Order: sequence, then C-alpha cells, then structure tokens
Amino acid sequence: MTFEWLEALREDCEMTISEIPFRESCEWNIDEEEIVHKTGGFFSIVGLQASSSISDGRGWEQPIINQPEVGILGFLVTTTGDENHFLVQGKAEPGNIGLVQFAPTVQATFSNYTRKHGGDETAYLEHFTETEANETLLSDSLQSEQGTRFFRKFNRNVVVKIPYPMPLHGKYFSWLSAEAVREALHMNYVVNTDARSVLVCAPWELLSATKQLFDNPKARQTFGGLAAVSYKTKSERDIVDRAQRMLRRLRDQIALDVELCGLRNLTGWSVGESTIKGANGNGAMVVKHYRVHAPEREKTDWDQPLVSSTDEDEIQLIAQVRKGVLRFLLMPSVEIGLTGGVELGPSYKRESHVCSMEYPEIISDSKRFREIVTVRQSDEGGRFMRACSTYKVVEVPEEVDLNTGRHDEGLWVTLCELEALCREPGLLTNEARSVVSLLLGLA
Repeated sequence: MTFEWLEALREDCEMTISEIPFRESCEWNIDEEEIVHKTGGFFSIVGLQASSSISDGRGWEQPIINQPEVGILGFLVTTTGDENHFLVQGKAEPGNIGLVQFAPTVQATFSNYTRKHGGDETAYLEHFTETEANETLLSDSLQSEQGTRFFRKFNRNVVVKIPYPMPLHGKYFSWLSAEAVREALHMNYVVNTDARSVLVCAPWELLSATKQLFDNPKARQTFGGLAAVSYKTKSERDIVDRAQRMLRRLRDQIALDVELCGLRNLTGWSVGESTIKGANGNGAMVVKHYRVHAPEREKTDWDQPLVSSTDEDEIQLIAQVRKGVLRFLLMPSVEIGLTGGVELGPSYKRESHVCSMEYPEIISDSKRFREIVTVRQSDEGGRFMRACSTYKVVEVPEEVDLNTGRHDEGLWVTLCELEALCREPGLLTNEARSVVSLLLGLA
C-alpha cells in the first residue's frame, strides 16, 4: 500500500517544468552580478572565490547558492500498537527524479513558511514552532547542506512525537510504519535527501525492527551478528569531543578564506542568456532557469533557477571489522561552502569538485570488497535539476590493511558512536548523513 500510494501520487502529479531564458523570469532579478528573488527572500546565486593552504582549495572560484535562512525539516511520529509511524509527505519538486518523493512532514524554508510566495500555509508547521504539552521533542539540531553547492547553509532537523495520529491534510500525506520507512530507504529515488537527514539525526530506535537495534533477520543476513555487537559496543572515549577537536585542528590547518562576489568576477565562468556555466568545462555545475506549474503545491505557478551537475556523483561508506568489532570510516571532507570549511564526510566521494577524496587504491579491485547496499537518489529537487548520486555501503575484509596514506586521517567508529555523531550539529556532511541512512534500512 505504501508504495502504491507513491506511484499514485506520481501518476496524478500535474507538475510541469520548462526551461526559459533568464530574461523571461517574472520573479527574479538576474544580471551579471547575481540571481536574486524580487522579495529579497528564498535564496540567491552569487559568485564565490576561495583560497586555502591545501592545493585543491587554492584559487577556487564558482557560483554558489546563498541562502542564509534556516529552514525547518521535521517529522511527526507516533506509536500505534507496538510500532512507530511517521507522517510522511509526498512532495513534488521540479528537480526530483519521478517528481514526487517521500519528504519530512514539514520541509520548508523560512520564506516558504512565512508565505513570502503568497501561497497557502504550511501544513503541520505549528508542531515544530510551538510544541504542545502532550508532545515530545525527540531531536532538534542544525545540520549543514552540501558545502560544494550552498554557502554556509543550515537547516533545523527535528522530530516531534505526538500522542495519536493527526488527521491527514489531503492525499499528499500518509502515516507510514517504521517497517515501510526502512524498506523505502533501500529504494532508488524514493526518500529525498531532507528526509534521510532528519531520520539519521533522530534516535535510531524509532526505526528499529526489534527491541535491540540491528538484531533482526535482515541485519544478520547482511553482517551476521556484527551489526548488533557494533551498536552495543560502547565507546571507550568521548567520540563527539574527539571529532570536534579533530575538526577544529583541521579547520586551523586548511586556513580556508572565502569571499562572495559578483558572478561576472568569476574567472572561467560565463553568464549567458539562459545558462551560467564554466568555460572549457571548468567546474561541474550549470545554472539554468525554469518555469514551474504545480497544482499540488502551496503556490501553483512560479519560476526559479536550478543547479544541475555535469557528472553523477558516487558516495561510499566503508565498513570493516577492526579489533573484532564492525566499524565505519568517516573521512574529513573539505567543502568551500561549509562553515569552517570541513566536516566529517563519507569514506569516499567522487565529485568533479574541490572536495573530491582520494580512493583507497588497495580496495580499487572489486574483488577486495563486498557491496552491502547500493541506492541511487537525486539531490534536493527544489534547488537541483535531476542531480543524481549513487550511495553505497561496502565491506572490506578484515585482513586488508587500510592504515595507509590519507586514511590514517579518518575516524573509524562503531554504530553506537556513529549515531552519537549524527545527533550532534555540524559534524557530518550532507552526503555522510545520506549514506548513513542506508544503514538505518537494516535497523
């Protein structure tokens, strides 16, 4: 029933998207300096120039999304019988693969929920702005967006538990069981990036199939009993404090200096009548403008810029048994749009950008690792046009030595430690949180 609902929404979706020249925009001021909404809200696209002590960040220039507003990404959850249920929104976005994907109960920018667009009110917003006495705030943290695309952008990731299921605001909302959400997390182009982030930052027990996390047939089939033991293994140190000290040291080392500028000041980039793109293949992003008609949204007609990627990204989380315990490798990820310039990222990210990571050559041979789960997803469809990434969790045999090269700089963590890091603000990148969500499909 769950996925029949999604397919029905996609079949009924009347959203249409058409590319238009910049000059035909009715809602944005567009010139060689910036693309900015006429209200001054929502977001703008400007230039960014960066320099750093590391070679990849020296003299980097690109367009970037500047959105200083803090949005709300929030799930309502309730317990029915002995299982948790999440109030999921089937949200249509112009850049989504399939148009409609599972989203948090509320996924709204400040400009949206204050109705700068002149549209309808945001359903269920009041549960995330003023929690009632019979409601419980389970998680609430500020988390970063993609630092290669956004300039110092954060969203509030929230989960609120309510005592009983709320009535549905129309066909675009449905209460989904924890089992259905776990299943959806392993499906291509079903759960959007924002929903994955909120779920990862919430208590993982909300999605658990049993009283003991990762102690279920699917997890045992995947990792044997190693996942349950990894989650039960308590940290011998304060992993959050260790990660924070590590990031402070790295931020001092990279000495990232960034400055916003006009688009015309970017070397190697051109602003055309309908496209902002790098000259001679410089960069991995293209900005175009689109007109959108969406009868199912709070506002039914608008136009906006969307960013597309020239290549598909790949993100991996490496798992390995180390000292008898299953652990996962987080690597520092330098991204010019992050506050401080670096957070803990996935084990590996292939992206035609400044933050690309070195792949561990010792496991480049496919015979040296086992793919645990692979999921394809598109980035947030309200800012990106069909920008796709492949996310993988891979297991490396215990006998393979990964204590070489840059991977000595990484942080190996148990599942228990990984949850603790996800709950803290500003530690894990957007891509790291998305790839960790694949593990929750085994919870």
